[in-house]
Amino acid sequence: MTDRAVSDVLSFVLVFSLITASVGLVSVVGLGSLQDARNAERIDNGERAFEVLADNHGDIVHGGAPSRATEIKLAETTLTLGDTSDSEVTLENGSVPGTVESRSITFGRSGESLDSGVVYEMGAVIRVDRGGAAMRREPPFYFDEDRTVIHYVALESRTGDVQRRSGSTTVLVRGVRGTTAVLAHEQPTGNVTLTVDTEPRRAAAWKRYLDDELDGMSPAATPCDPLAGNGTVSCTFRTDDLRISRTTIRTSID
Repeated sequence: MTDRAVSDVLSFVLVFSLITASVGLVSVVGLGSLQDARNAERIDNGERAFEVLADNHGDIVHGGAPSRATEIKLAETTLTLGDTSDSEVTLENGSVPGTVESRSITFGRSGESLDSGVVYEMGAVIRVDRGGAAMRREPPFYFDEDRTVIHYVALESRTGDVQRRSGSTTVLVRGVRGTTAVLAHEQPTGNVTLTVDTEPRRAAAWKRYLDDELDGMSPAATPCDPLAGNGTVSCTFRTDDLRISRTTIRTSID
């Protein structure tokens, strides 16, 4: 009778331990997977919001709208209007017909240097994750050997500083049309070099885009220099007619 009682107790302990271990394993693995899925959905929502943001900025740049506001739900993320970065166009003779400073807007979990998130810069929408970066929407650039048009969308901070909002609230990104200026109209006789300074992880997306756009245009089969890891993308090409313009958008996060 005693042996049977001990056997029942041991069986109960073993079964209870197995159930406890199973519940613990399912909790750890399941909650981790659930959190990953939740984070991915947040970034998906951010990407959709940035598509709307890009459309609204397109209305300002190309449609002549005086202003637009884009609603973005943060959902435990951070939205940042960051520091300025540069883009420059230089000619073979050393002249610089176009230099532009613009701020980027980032949406994600860790501010401007994102582990995962979405970025709007110079009219382009770029998604960043642990595997790298991909350009979801191209900037308003047009490349051709006969004519090339580089139209910069330059964001300015209405406060003059970096702006940041975090948490689970809903914010409005307001854009007010500034000035539109023709920076240059040239007929280059030599090479043209376009340089974009961005965050190192986003540089690969810019390089892929520019390599594709400049494919087949002289002087080189691979127009963009190899990445140096500093976020600078430099590409060289030839065109008979070069036009560079800039539209500024004064931006605030409310």
